[in-house]
Formats: sequence, structure tokens, C-alpha cells
Amino acid sequence: MNAGRRALRLAGGLALILTLGGCGGSGGNGGCAANPAGPGCSPTPTLLAPGQTIITRGSCALAVNGLCFFPSFTTSQKGDLEVTVDWTFPEDSIQVLVSSGGCTLDQINGDQCPFIASTPASTVPKPRVVTARGMPPGTYQPIVGNLGPKTETIVIQVILTTGGAASSQEPQP
Repeated sequence: MNAGRRALRLAGGLALILTLGGCGGSGGNGGCAANPAGPGCSPTPTLLAPGQTIITRGSCALAVNGLCFFPSFTTSQKGDLEVTVDWTFPEDSIQVLVSSGGCTLDQINGDQCPFIASTPASTVPKPRVVTARGMPPGTYQPIVGNLGPKTETIVIQVILTTGGAASSQEPQP
């Protein structure tokens, strides 16, 4: 019986390692098991519902009062965009923005970035999920801000829900 449990634990651990891929080594963060939002770690694997596709995943190091401009991505179908952001330190105040097309720092500072979804800077909820419903095919860019008090490691995952599972509502700014 113990051998069976041990085999299941080994199989589960191997599946998790293969799913997470290279999550950064022991470079001071204890690895992804100890710090899932650490450098190089992917967000927790997601079980997808029918009609859902992972569009992108990524991570970045983010200084206090800094912004992380994640790469833009393009969708080819109308659907709901769900952006999930997690970070290391629960006391940090994090803001999530999603723009239509790409944005630059100058555009953000000039209030000229076309945001389709955003959250105020806050410590909760953690992780933060932002959804833009009924988005047409196009190019979008997630941007994350850190108001601190600590330097952060941010992980992000974007899921597109299409078809019958997607909302028929128009986008909410």
C-alpha cells in the first residue's frame, strides 16, 4: 500500500515538474515549489474548460513604482480575455491594466492608452483576475504596476474563452 502511494506521489511530482518546466533554480528563492511567483516560474497549471485557450504566460521582475510591459498578443476570435496576475509578497500593492493594442510609458503618462480593463492598485485579491468580456479579434497588451513596498516578481497568464462559453456582453472599460 505504501509503495502504491509513493508511486502516485512520484508520478504527481513528475507531472508537476513537466508541467511547470524550467522554473528557475535555487538562486536564492528556494525554487518554484517554495516561491511559485519567483523568477522564471510559470503560473500554476490551469485546467481549461471547453472553449478556453491559454494565449500567453510570462513573468517579470518589477521594482517599486515600476511598470512591467508584457508582450502584446493577438487573438483571432471574439471572446472573453481573462488575465490572471500573481506576485510574491502579499503586502505589495499591484495594479493590472490591459490595453487594446500596445502602449508605451509616454502614452500612459499622457492618458492616451486605450485600456479595455484595469484594476486599482491593491494588495487584494491575490492572485488578481481581470476579465474583458466580448473582445473582438485584435492585439492586446497586459501591463502590471507595483506600488510596493517591495520589489516584486510578477507572473501572468492570459486565457481566451470563445464560443458558447464566452460572454455575449460588450467590453467593460
